[in-house]
Amino acid sequence: MMQALWSNKPQRNLAVLAAATAIAVIAATIAVVNDESGVRASFTPHPLFEDLENRLDQVDRIVYTVSRGMNGVTTIEMKRDGKGKWVTPLRGGYPVSDALVKKALIGAGQMEAYEPRTANPEWHRNLGLLKPEDIGSAVRVEFFKGDERLAGLLAGKVPERAVDVKGEGLIYVRRDGEDESFLARGRLPLLKSVNEWLDPAFVDIPVENLARVTLWAGTETPVILSRVPGEENFSIENLPEGRATRGAPVMNKAATAILDSGFDDVAPAATLDFPEEAPKAIFETFDGLRLRMDMAGQGGALWAKFEAETDPALVAEGGDVAAAGKRAEELNERLSAWTYKLPQDLGNQLTQTMDLLTREAGPADAMAPMSGQPFP
Repeated sequence: MMQALWSNKPQRNLAVLAAATAIAVIAATIAVVNDESGVRASFTPHPLFEDLENRLDQVDRIVYTVSRGMNGVTTIEMKRDGKGKWVTPLRGGYPVSDALVKKALIGAGQMEAYEPRTANPEWHRNLGLLKPEDIGSAVRVEFFKGDERLAGLLAGKVPERAVDVKGEGLIYVRRDGEDESFLARGRLPLLKSVNEWLDPAFVDIPVENLARVTLWAGTETPVILSRVPGEENFSIENLPEGRATRGAPVMNKAATAILDSGFDDVAPAATLDFPEEAPKAIFETFDGLRLRMDMAGQGGALWAKFEAETDPALVAEGGDVAAAGKRAEELNERLSAWTYKLPQDLGNQLTQTMDLLTREAGPADAMAPMSGQPFP
């Protein structure tokens, strides 16, 4: 058979070509394996920024830069104020989340170049490492001590293999100003709007301590939602004759909506005027705290400002007026210098009228049991 194949010139040439191809494939495979082994053997994972972890306490400013496409870039700046607190100048010095700042600092300090990738700038886009000024998706993160930049990196895509064998996060990165890129080991918050960085603390009165809520306070048509100590549900204290509430769930949601809510944006209080006739809400607790909330419209949104005080006349049996006084100081320190943009659902809840919260009473309502008594 071999003799017949060898005497057939076309088949002989085909066999020789197939053998040569097989040898070439085997050789190429061996070369690639050896090359990859060489790379693995020669590269040792190392901190992306040498000694940064030991200088994190010196960082007094963090700057994030993200692309807005054809609209250029957005810069998010956070810095330490004179009291050592982290704030953002973009919101008049409003506090940012200490937890997020800590994650950013520790994340950068412990970031490790785990595997080398490409140094070819033409391939950066594939890794999400094209800089934001070039309409790239990379997020630039910079850490400063005064005017000295301690570190700067570009963070790109998170690979499909999002964690390594140890369960640690993986992300493509390169040091800002360098072309060499790496698959890095570590985690870093990559929030792209300043509002995501703001300290989320808002009105955090314990729900069980809330005694009375007055909507449209100071008007001729207020809605007073109240309950006695130990009562779960709120009822309308000044329910008009011939009307019935729309049920405990509706009353409770209106009364406690602010306790379950955050805010959408913030600005210094002096930037917005609050007319006297604007909607107002008053929140009172069993231990004597009173929180006044003034609301005003601006740009199609509802904004609010706050002022807290104590009133011994509000204290129910067993209430701690001293604790209420301390709480009022804390709330004023946190809230009084600012005006807050309210989420739409919260604004809707706090501007409900008596007509919206009640309905015409029917025969069955006269037989329904009362839920609690009005707050004294």
